[in-house]
Amino acid sequence: MMKKNKKAVVLGGGGHFGIAWELGYLRGLEEGGLPIREADIFVGTSAGSQASVIVTSDKDWDLIWKEQIEKEIDEITPISDEKMGELFKTFENIAQTAHSAEEWITAEVEISKQTKAFITNQERLDMLKERYGSGQASWNDKLRIVATSIEDINRKVFDETSNVDIYTALQASAALQGVWPSVEINGKHFFDGGSFSMENPDLVNDADKMLVLSTGLPVAVPYKLDELLTQLEEKGTQTTLVLPSEKVMNILKAFHYNTVEAKMRPTVAEAAREQGRADAPFIKKNW
Repeated sequence: MMKKNKKAVVLGGGGHFGIAWELGYLRGLEEGGLPIREADIFVGTSAGSQASVIVTSDKDWDLIWKEQIEKEIDEITPISDEKMGELFKTFENIAQTAHSAEEWITAEVEISKQTKAFITNQERLDMLKERYGSGQASWNDKLRIVATSIEDINRKVFDETSNVDIYTALQASAALQGVWPSVEINGKHFFDGGSFSMENPDLVNDADKMLVLSTGLPVAVPYKLDELLTQLEEKGTQTTLVLPSEKVMNILKAFHYNTVEAKMRPTVAEAAREQGRADAPFIKKNW
């Protein structure tokens, strides 16, 4: 496939922590002189899918900040710190005992199937609409959203040609097994897009340059990010990987690593903005 100098931004998973860090970092890059929102492709996984929809919208940064960072999010935290810790231990156990990617994801599928809804499907969609803020989220030609198919045990990329409601795609991509139940789309069931990889950069085969934002969370997955990036480099895609700064990670630590705790958004986003501004000259050089 001809690449035509396309630039891709890949936004990985990581709950409210991921959304706040990614939005803050991207704003910091723009304030540092890099118009990152002009990139041709935005691939979002789980939390990254929500950040992608927001940054590819026509909202300016001040409005995004007001709605996503400054506004107090009044929603239920779906899992306690203790239960989140137990879930991570379950994921760790799967990582240590699975002999193949398929076996690994099959075990994740079982967790997804057993995850019970604690709010209705409509309430979850309303939560995502509320999260988006003013206006109506919509597909555009830059946007790609990743989820995992239960039936196929494979990744699925939704885009503007998929004939899927955007909020349903967001719901599927962020349906973390053990926290949110799977989502039915066109007769199939989907759960968190971060099951094989938290970032899924290898699903982009039409970019020359790629900026990958990974939350670097200690969650084992079958597809190792460094290996995926090496494969892309070997095929001619220039990649730049960014992880949260120590300052950002210390904020997460203060919240007991519960990535789905919305209260951390303001402090994480401000620290991320600082990181983005500092990184902008380096990222710009490679962009």
